[in-house]
Amino acid sequence: MTTIAQAAFAHYREFPVPGGLADYFLCFWEQVITGSGEYVHRVLPDACVDIVFVNDAPPVVVGPWTDPLLVRFPAGTRVVGARLHPGRAPGILGIPAAELLNQSVSFSDARSASSARFRAAFELPGIVSRSAVSHSIVSQSVVSQSTLAAALAPAARLARPADAAILASIGWLVRHPDGSVAQLSRSVGISPRQLQRRFSAAVGYGPKMFQSVLRFQRLLNCARKATGPAPLADLAAMAGYADQAHMTREVQRFAGGTPRVVIPAAECTLKMSDLFKTDQPIPE
Repeated sequence: MTTIAQAAFAHYREFPVPGGLADYFLCFWEQVITGSGEYVHRVLPDACVDIVFVNDAPPVVVGPWTDPLLVRFPAGTRVVGARLHPGRAPGILGIPAAELLNQSVSFSDARSASSARFRAAFELPGIVSRSAVSHSIVSQSVVSQSTLAAALAPAARLARPADAAILASIGWLVRHPDGSVAQLSRSVGISPRQLQRRFSAAVGYGPKMFQSVLRFQRLLNCARKATGPAPLADLAAMAGYADQAHMTREVQRFAGGTPRVVIPAAECTLKMSDLFKTDQPIPE
């Protein structure tokens, strides 16, 4: 009998974080690559910073991303991550998020003097294990989440408070997806120049880029909520693009592919946030 090898495939899941971490962390997640050969993962912008463990390697910090990026994983790879809420990473890491823009750096390089106090926690074994790929993925996930939560607990206790004006700005942009920076500036009571500087320090880039990234993630969210394949023009309107051509340009900009290629294969990574609570339901 001839056996045909299965191509590499990714199993991706998200998990809620314990209550003590929820102010800073949006979710835990894992991605397990099964099959054979190599899996090509498309990194898409979501305004978040992630602390990522790949197999047994030391953790890396993946900053807020805006450029198209493909990452290749061989079958048998297991990736575990902790995703920070937009605007919360500096409180945990002790450095401006703008310093991590389109960067993937080792956790030890990204840490500040304050985060060095909990560095040892991330050197504990057991957060990621290759055995999960060939044995019980579910049971190993429970172990990893527990270990990861324990490792992050000191970080949350030592974290600096987030910039309240920027958190308010993020909320305003969610409620006013077409609002201008001038309107936002008046709403939060700080000058446009100071708003740009503080927003970049907290999120990694300015409010206009955040609007574009949030709209892109809203597009992926709308596509997943649809009961069947939705026309691209309808998805563009639902997500808040001016028209389908505008959506196509933005998808190409962030993902390096066309909407017909990117949208069916990509998932929103902000599903566990409150950033889409104002979405309207998609008609059947």
